[in-house]
Amino acid sequence: MNTAAGKFAGTRILALSIVAPLLIPATSFPSHAQAPAAGVKKRAPTASSAAPAKKTGQAAKKSPAKTASEMMGEKYLAQLSRALRDDPNATTYGALSAFAAKNAKNEFGPRAALALGYYDFSQEKYDLAMGWFRKSLADKLLREYALYWQAQAMLALGQKQGALEQWESFRREFPGSVMTEQVIAFLSETALSLGKVEDAQAALDGYANTASKPGLLLLRAQTREKLAQLKGEQPVSAAADYLDVYYRFPLNEEAGAARIKIPSLQATLGEAFPGTPVQTQLARAEAFFLAKRWPEARSEFEALLPKLSGTDHERADLRIAQCDVQTKGHPERLSEVSLTDPELDAERLYYISQEHRSQKLEARMLDEIEDMARRFPQSPWVEEGLFAAGNFYWVNLDRDHATEFYTRLVAAFPDGKDAPSAAWRVAWSAYLGRKPEAVDLVEAYIRQYPSSSYIQDALYWLGRSSERSGNMEQARGFYSSDVKRFPLTYFGAKAADRLRPAPDGIGASPVNVPEVVAIIPPAPPLASMDIPLSAEIQQRQQRARALSVIAFDASAELEYRAAYALARSPRLLVDAATAAVAAGRYSAGIVTMRQAFPQLEARRISDIPDEAWHTAFPLPYESSLRGAALGSNVDPMLVAGLVRQESAFESNAESRAGAVGLMQVLPKTAAKLARQLKVKFARKRLSDPGYNLQLGSRYLADLIQAFGTREAALAAYNAGEDRVEKWTAGQNYLETAEFVESIPFTETREYVQIVIRNADVYRQVYDATGADVAARPAKTRPVVAQADRPAGQEGKK
Repeated sequence: MNTAAGKFAGTRILALSIVAPLLIPATSFPSHAQAPAAGVKKRAPTASSAAPAKKTGQAAKKSPAKTASEMMGEKYLAQLSRALRDDPNATTYGALSAFAAKNAKNEFGPRAALALGYYDFSQEKYDLAMGWFRKSLADKLLREYALYWQAQAMLALGQKQGALEQWESFRREFPGSVMTEQVIAFLSETALSLGKVEDAQAALDGYANTASKPGLLLLRAQTREKLAQLKGEQPVSAAADYLDVYYRFPLNEEAGAARIKIPSLQATLGEAFPGTPVQTQLARAEAFFLAKRWPEARSEFEALLPKLSGTDHERADLRIAQCDVQTKGHPERLSEVSLTDPELDAERLYYISQEHRSQKLEARMLDEIEDMARRFPQSPWVEEGLFAAGNFYWVNLDRDHATEFYTRLVAAFPDGKDAPSAAWRVAWSAYLGRKPEAVDLVEAYIRQYPSSSYIQDALYWLGRSSERSGNMEQARGFYSSDVKRFPLTYFGAKAADRLRPAPDGIGASPVNVPEVVAIIPPAPPLASMDIPLSAEIQQRQQRARALSVIAFDASAELEYRAAYALARSPRLLVDAATAAVAAGRYSAGIVTMRQAFPQLEARRISDIPDEAWHTAFPLPYESSLRGAALGSNVDPMLVAGLVRQESAFESNAESRAGAVGLMQVLPKTAAKLARQLKVKFARKRLSDPGYNLQLGSRYLADLIQAFGTREAALAAYNAGEDRVEKWTAGQNYLETAEFVESIPFTETREYVQIVIRNADVYRQVYDATGADVAARPAKTRPVVAQADRPAGQEGKK
């Protein structure tokens, strides 16, 4: 999307960040989304800029129902608008133009004009766009969007004075608009370019959120600096703003612009230059360290050393040494640091132990951890060290040694952040080792950590234990409890399988639910979707729906979010998520739907509206996905579940490791697959959904064929084939679920369960096409019962 920001001087300020966080991580809009422009970044404005609700407790009267003719007109407008956005051509443009002319006297005409104006604007046909935007001003509901885009077109045409007047009119007429932040920025930038510095400052000072937005704060600093120059005054307030940007937002690019200005202002102001507390300076340095920006962190701490004493000085020394280890690979630097503060010394010993771990110096790693535990037994770094030692052995499948450290951790830090994971691994090791205390350990785990994410696992394994001991009624009690509490989880589904009639399962009755199950807290109740809404919120709803009709989906999302900020109705979040998905922001829609329905995995399909499931589990590129999957003899819904987890359907996604596209295929792997499929390989084509799905589906099918189960194939897809070889060699798993539970990498273990859960939901929400393919295991290299594999085969393919 072209924006007017790139058409006039000074837009570097806007490009730095006029973006406020939404309720989800910030993500740039797809080029087809009609979100308000905010400099060249094309990101979403804050939803919190809306004015406070008036009469929020008062329910408004419902809008009159649309007539059949109005509904037909709205439907036709939506069809034409989306066609113009997604597949523009002269015929569609002409049809929408005719529709706008025919409906000029009702609301549909101006809205069609707004869609046409935006299309022409995106094609850099600014004169044509201006004509459409003028016509769209007649729609009261969407007038603020018409004003906004008309001002953008004026900027693009070089009509700065007209654009400034338009921005000022916008601020007076729509003080609570979701586009306020962008408008403030454009208004101020345009005023500055016209030499109207006081107008720019008035706009920035008049906006309550300026100081909390790094882009606007930087703009205010520049405005105050210019105003001081014009008045011949000292730029003290400008310096304060630059410092505020520099220290409060150290990781933002605005801080870099502020850094350039600070030395000259310091020289100009001398003793009048505002001071900055040392703790504020330390916070900036620590921010770089936590972000793993080692060179910047080292530079900041080193510059601060002369100003520091006591614990602060020691911490800076330690940070510098830690940065040296990360950048120069000199672990001895940590041993050279002299520390008197116990917590800092414990931290130092922990990092030394982890350096030894990375070098596979087991004995030295253990010496440091034991020294730390002896000297600082209550330090949280001891918990970190014990957990790290346990993990060292856990990933190498040495469960006995791992259990020793996990047991010590739970005993010393029963309420620590790692205690639930450590305690579960102790219980699981006992179960896998077929030890007599296993059942007691698993039940004790439920009692101690009833809200743990491992409870779904615990219920299933208690059911399996009861079943093997011949207590079928109790087994059904555990299984039915798992299914009821965790219906959309891997182990909830496994429990449901065991409740099938014989011979596939043990049947669903009679049932004896053990008392330990009562300890598990229920899922939080679903919030009502029918919370009464005030007149203001209903107006935002209506505006959002009108925006959706003309395919301004990203803008509709912002309106729904602004409405939700005023009235915490899940209905508004569902609508925001739906609009996000319609705008191509699938990840945003998925995250938002989980906010609307917490603990989604604890819900049944029937508990939540169908539209919510389709939004939480979107299926774009469906035709290509089904074709590619079935062409490789793999379940399309399994592929969909994998894509949702790998890329959230972002076709241009690229990982740090270089994996690309929907199925996150590495170029090296893709080249081999292309030769196998006898298609031409081109790295740039990996962002093409159809091509990526074709290669990725084939790779997944090959892994299923090689490893024998979906679970092992998915583990290999996530962690690598060699690792799965290692995890299965010589292991006597009695069932595939034991392999899944035993995957030593938490990320991979969760990945396998989530993808299979996703696939199950996709089958229920969409259809069962291809499900039989997924359920049909290959006959080679089964994951279970592999104790008879020859020794010495670890890592071989």
